[in-house]
Amino acid sequence: MEKTIKKLLKQVIRSHIEIDTDIGQLIDNSLEIPPTFEFGERSTNIAFKLAKILKKSPMKIAEDLSREINESLSEKSLVVKTSSVKGYINFFINFIPFFNQLYSQIKKEGDRYGENLSGSGKKIVVEHTSINPVKALHIGNLRNAILGDCIARLYERNGWEVEVQNLIDDFGRQVATLIWGILNGHHLEVVREIDEKYDVWLGKVYSHCNTLLTEDDKWDEVDKVMIKMRQDPLMYRFMRNICQACVDSNLETAWRFGVTYNYLVWESDISRSGIWKETLRLLEKNPSFSWENEGPNAGCFVANLGELNEFKDKKNPDKVFIRSNGIPTYVAHDVALQLWKFGLAKAKLTSRSVVKQKNEAEEMRDLWTSTDFHVSGEMDRKFGKSDRVCNVIGMEQNYEQEIVRYSLKLLSLNDEFENSFHMSYKHVSAPHARFSGRTGNWLQERAWADAVFDDTFAVAFNAITKKRPDLEENPVKRDKIVNSITTAAIRYWLVKFSTETEIKFRIEDATSLEGDTGPFLMYSCVRASKILAKLPKIKTYSKRGTFEMTHHEKDLILHLYRCPVIIRNAADSFQPLIIAKYAYDLASSFNRFYETSRVINAESAKLKQFRVALVQVFSITIQNLLHILGIPIIDEM
Repeated sequence: MEKTIKKLLKQVIRSHIEIDTDIGQLIDNSLEIPPTFEFGERSTNIAFKLAKILKKSPMKIAEDLSREINESLSEKSLVVKTSSVKGYINFFINFIPFFNQLYSQIKKEGDRYGENLSGSGKKIVVEHTSINPVKALHIGNLRNAILGDCIARLYERNGWEVEVQNLIDDFGRQVATLIWGILNGHHLEVVREIDEKYDVWLGKVYSHCNTLLTEDDKWDEVDKVMIKMRQDPLMYRFMRNICQACVDSNLETAWRFGVTYNYLVWESDISRSGIWKETLRLLEKNPSFSWENEGPNAGCFVANLGELNEFKDKKNPDKVFIRSNGIPTYVAHDVALQLWKFGLAKAKLTSRSVVKQKNEAEEMRDLWTSTDFHVSGEMDRKFGKSDRVCNVIGMEQNYEQEIVRYSLKLLSLNDEFENSFHMSYKHVSAPHARFSGRTGNWLQERAWADAVFDDTFAVAFNAITKKRPDLEENPVKRDKIVNSITTAAIRYWLVKFSTETEIKFRIEDATSLEGDTGPFLMYSCVRASKILAKLPKIKTYSKRGTFEMTHHEKDLILHLYRCPVIIRNAADSFQPLIIAKYAYDLASSFNRFYETSRVINAESAKLKQFRVALVQVFSITIQNLLHILGIPIIDEM
């Protein structure tokens, strides 16, 4: 549609402009979607852009161009007519040939409808989840995982090779705090309930240790443990085994929500592999990084970011990469990891295959992990070496992520600088406070991810039991439906808000099954499938004949048409919210169509055939969107 409109505009504008002007760019930036059908399917404000060039009023230009376009139209034109209103040109399309083209495209592309090849031949690394291996995923961590998972799915739809990484920070102070507590027997003071997951219990131990350390001010002992984890092989192995068990428990939670990974990257492996040492040598050769001999950073290795315009207004623009005690900071290791992700580090991570995972659509993905020991025959898989990197990390890390990105600029790695992205988001908080691993308030609020899933499952179970008493005789099918509804409710709830919004966690919101929710999208998809299941003998849609379309039918067609652009824009802007909003608008449009247009008992055979075809392409499109959102597709609810 846009191509036809642009072509018509170019033809008539060229006869008015004699000077060298980029007409195409003027037109591209002028097209809009009108607020109502009264003003057509598309409009343009091009007359306002041409007013200075032609030295005429926008209204006069719009009237002239509209008249000339109308004179060039024929019965076979996709555009039926145009009108000029207060300087705007409105375009009205012929919906029958428009739908015929759209129907052919969607049926041909099927589950690929909405895809494009903009990223063909390119690779992106998406890092998400990346919580410290001392506790369970709470609802805020889950928001990170699901946002990252949707970004990965979006980029796959845009033709990119996608590698999903999960950074395991086992060398940080949080882990040292936990290990200190276990070495001193404080874990014995924390009761592990029957059937309590290991990562939940470990989170309780970690919170307890933080309380003890704060009360007695023994943080210097934690620093000693932190150094010993790096230097003592036995201490390192003790720490790694505890963290591995926590990560295994975390993975069980992620898989429950359809979140899968390609690669687990351990902080200790980065340090021990030589990647950090190689990065340090690279930084030491660059005058923008230096060892400080005096001042507050004496004895530290520092990034001199103050020489960049973007950091000149900062009170303390320089960033410590290595503390005076010789321990690298988080951001230092993040820079090393970023260089490795782009394939700029010669040192390699040893890797091994762990397990096969499957998401909500039963799609399989191999999970690999960096490791500190060699497994024969599993060294061939290559990770990193990407063209683009997206780190999904909370908004409180905005400054640190900017340091990582601008460190690349200091190193004159401009392409990597331009292709480093931080998808930031505000966290999920309790009604009265932000969730904190240190305080363990996520336990009191039942806000860890598995608890949220279980509580949502209970609400969905009660709703389905009342609605479908017949399923009591088939508990396997009932539980599958309820499980899918639970996944849909939580995933959609965590994606539908702007990343600039801090979500207040209330279980009644997360478990809502009506309105702007994941289950509503599922229900719309099931409704379409049931319509099609009742019409197995309907012939292939014929593009011949004419009929009148309703307002709601036209609205649904226009929504379906937007899918490819929406998917591309959502990936380019790293905003899964765009997909969630579009999917909800599309499902709402379909339900308005369903409530006002009889399909099975349509007034004529041609109308019935058209409406069935419309349901078919809606079904294909909504399923593609559900897959991006990670919402299960089921046959009944």
